[in-house]
Amino acid sequence: MEDGTSSTQNTVPFPTLTILYLPMEAETIVAEIGQKYNNMTAEDCTGFFAGGSERRFKKVTIWSQGIDSLWFNAIVARVKELSDLTKIPIVSGGIMYCI
Repeated sequence: MEDGTSSTQNTVPFPTLTILYLPMEAETIVAEIGQKYNNMTAEDCTGFFAGGSERRFKKVTIWSQGIDSLWFNAIVARVKELSDLTKIPIVSGGIMYCI
């Protein structure tokens, strides 16, 4: 390039995908997530994450260049307070796990 910069500096990095499965008792947090990350979607779903019993969740998908870990940990703690779950299912990096 004429200005001495490489072409890789001008590329936009691919966003990461993070999915949270919020129990319906904590669906009020969806709006808060939307304020922090505007590239998100939320949809109703049913899952068997909590001890194998059927339960309704809000599936929140966040596209971002990275998730603020302190903010994310605070959201997870609040979800646990609002629901009776001790672990919240998430997908990050293509791997599903509970935190």
